Amino acid sequence: MDLRQYEQLLDRLAGDLRHYLCHRGVDPEIAADVVQDVFVKVLEADLFLPRDQLRPYLYRMAWSTYLDGYRRRRRYQELVTQFLGPALPTSAPSDTAALTAQPELAAALHRLKPRDRDLLVDRYLAQHSIKQLAALNQTTVAAIKMRLHRLHRKLEKMMRSQQHEN
Repeated sequence: MDLRQYEQLLDRLAGDLRHYLCHRGVDPEIAADVVQDVFVKVLEADLFLPRDQLRPYLYRMAWSTYLDGYRRRRRYQELVTQFLGPALPTSAPSDTAALTAQPELAAALHRLKPRDRDLLVDRYLAQHSIKQLAALNQTTVAAIKMRLHRLHRKLEKMMRSQQHEN
């Protein structure tokens, strides 16, 4: 099989994988992200599989990648609900009385910029989608994803340093 045929095969497989994931109930945007992640993993692994083994391998990898991401998102949601939910019931994010239940989280949230705090509240308490947040902030989806990723890391570092100080 020459390179052009291989590229066509991969193009068809990408479409088939997206369709497979959507058929199993995955959001089309998430399915596209999962397919992209699968192909990146395959390319990084520098893996060569015979044509008859490639399709089942990619399907299995796509479903596993989706499940990993689903579990990760669900775990983030549980953590946010556990820590941010009680800390910010219906008050403004800067309300110090509401944050006494989790002192490490309260300290970390207060050190964040109000804009960042609002983004976390909108994403996890108001449960806005990434697209909605991008529209609200008049920016791109990629920018919102990056800001959230950086905020997660920043909060984690702040809370760990707070724990080490105590």
